[in-house]
Parts: sequence; structure tokens; C-alpha cells
Amino acid sequence: MKAFIYDMDGVIADTEPVHMQAEQHVMKKMGVELELAYFQRYQGMTDVMIFEDLRKQFCIKPSAEKLAKAKAYLFNKILHETHVTPIAGSLELIRATNELRQSHGLKTAIASSSSDDFIAFVVDDLGIRDHFDLLMSGTNLPESKPNPAIYLQTAAYLRVDPRDCVVVEDAANGARAAKAAGMTCIGFNSPHSPNQDLFICDMVVDRLEEIDLSAF
Repeated sequence: MKAFIYDMDGVIADTEPVHMQAEQHVMKKMGVELELAYFQRYQGMTDVMIFEDLRKQFCIKPSAEKLAKAKAYLFNKILHETHVTPIAGSLELIRATNELRQSHGLKTAIASSSSDDFIAFVVDDLGIRDHFDLLMSGTNLPESKPNPAIYLQTAAYLRVDPRDCVVVEDAANGARAAKAAGMTCIGFNSPHSPNQDLFICDMVVDRLEEIDLSAF
């Protein structure tokens, strides 16, 4: 293992429920009532791609970009009012990989479908910005997870072969992206990201504390 890469929402920060609440609210404003569970299928995808799909399904007129902006405003409003709640065990794992970073030259990164601004907000709110070599946002890429582009780009920026990268993911789309990039993927059965099919992962854990870094 030469690089350890974290997904953010649902792995580091307990934000998935807030994402879905904001998406649900925007769709309600468009006259479409959907159960919160409906949005689980979109975990790991960028906001624009989520709303592009929803527009096609429900024949909504506003652009995906406009809907994504409305969702981002609501999402950020909620998070800035409540602050970021870390996923249990995430900060301990980040500290452990940071120790390997300092002692053995391990590269560390966040590769998230969230925006650059929101990734920055999360790492600053949790006080972990200096624990990473790279903060990578999928919003800068033409395709979202499950496309492997974000992980391939992360490996390129870190100058590490994808085969030497280990990823921790809680979403099916993210796991598929990591494996398509040729990386080792640890699937995390996050209680905040239910009903995710992680069969493609090399291993699956129910708690982040179960991850043994020496195994890689």
C-alpha cells in the first residue's frame, strides 16, 4: 500500500442523511414527493448528475445545474448550522494513516463527489486538513462515480500506481469506481448509508475500527 484514499460522505462525515433531505426538499418544491429511501441509489454521485437523472424521470423543467445549486444552498445551510458529525472511528483511522504518512511516506487523500468548498469545510470543521496530501472533488470531472475517473485522477496526482492504492467506500457507486480503477477497496457498512451493495469490495467491515492497516 502506497496510498490510502477516503471517500468522505458516509465514511468521514455523517452527511448522507442531510444530502438526501436536501434532495427530497428540492424535488418537493418541483411537485414531486419521494420517500427519503429513494435517494439512496444516488449516493456517491455528483449533484448535477443526480438531478439530471431526476429531471429525465419526472420531466422537470429547471436545469440540473439550477436544481443542484438549490440543493447545495439548503445542504450547506443545514450543515453550517449543525456542524459536521464525524463517523464513529473515522478520526482515529485518519490519525493512524497520518502516522504512516509521516513515518513511512504513505500518501493520503479524500476523493469525494462533493464540491471543493464543502470538502474544505468538512476537513476544517473536523481539524484534519493537514492529515491529507490531496483533497479531490469529482465535480471537476466529466463523469461521476461509478466511473473510475476520480480515483484514477487521484492516483495520478499522488503519483502512485492505482494497484498500490487502498480505498474505503460506503456506497455501491464508489466501490464500483474504486474497483474499476484497479484499486483495493474496503467496503464500509455505514449505518448512515443503508442498503448499499458492496459485494465487489475486497473486504467489508461493519466498523472502521476493524480496518487493520498492517494487512495492506
